[in-house]
Amino acid sequence: MASAGLICQGEGGRRYRLVRPLGAPVRGKGCNVWLGLDDSKPDAEYIMKRPPADQNEESWSGALSAFKHELEMQRLFAKDPMIRKLVDYVPESEPSGPMMVLEAFTDSLWDARNVRPFTTKEIKWIMKGVLLGIFTVHMKGLVYTDLKMENVALGGFDPSKPNENVRDLIVRLADCGSISKPSTREITSLTYRSPEVYFGKPWSSSTDVWSWGIILAQLLQAQVDFRSPGMYDSIQTGTLAEKGNVIRDQLAIDFDLSSVPFYAEDEQCAQFLPTPQPEEAYMWANTMVEKGVSGEDIQFLVEVLNPDPNARLTVREILESGYLEV
Repeated sequence: MASAGLICQGEGGRRYRLVRPLGAPVRGKGCNVWLGLDDSKPDAEYIMKRPPADQNEESWSGALSAFKHELEMQRLFAKDPMIRKLVDYVPESEPSGPMMVLEAFTDSLWDARNVRPFTTKEIKWIMKGVLLGIFTVHMKGLVYTDLKMENVALGGFDPSKPNENVRDLIVRLADCGSISKPSTREITSLTYRSPEVYFGKPWSSSTDVWSWGIILAQLLQAQVDFRSPGMYDSIQTGTLAEKGNVIRDQLAIDFDLSSVPFYAEDEQCAQFLPTPQPEEAYMWANTMVEKGVSGEDIQFLVEVLNPDPNARLTVREILESGYLEV
């Protein structure tokens, strides 16, 4: 069992000391993410991640299986620079139980977004890094599936003022646990979930592009209206399923899905489509323009956030568009 002060040894022979848990513990499971130090170099910090502890044998088995999948993905992308690095692995035989030793970062994109607005150059540099990260995943025929600000690690962020040299910002995808083959798992994130997922259609790498577009929209919104919640991030009440239904209906109205054949001509989808409100379609874009987001940014967002995944911009098309150049 993990506890402060515990020393465990990685496969490479290096010893790590657990310092303190990070984040809020899951009810009945304790905390599974710790700050760790190299026992011989106390200034070398790492993130130590283990399966969530659970008294229930079936739940523990599921948690261990998910942990092993994440470890497998970390090893698969070990040489890819846009994925947070797996530094070492503490085997199951150690007192702490199995733990991944991961590269530590000072902030997540979510943390940084809530400190100050980003400049346009910072946004484009960060979003290019995120895009290269998901491109790395797609090149192996896989889908990241859980792209959100919390899963983007950020190094070199200056909380007090904009970074003079945006290249000082280090961007990495920080969680490999949800990487999977297309249409093989439930996508849990509500805010960043694509319309094809909400309406039960098959999904592929283009669902990551949608999530990427929502992050971009939220960062652009924060530039002009820092204190307001981002796109689809304001639903606070209700169960997870109820919140999901609210966002699904709002997506259908915002992007006029009743007029998109990909959804309207599918009987299964059509039964979940709310009453069309064509006068409300793309009002989110109008609101962003009124608050000061540029027409160029909106035009780009509309192409990225195409509700038909077959017509949505691809990662390669985004990279080749020149939009992200700084």
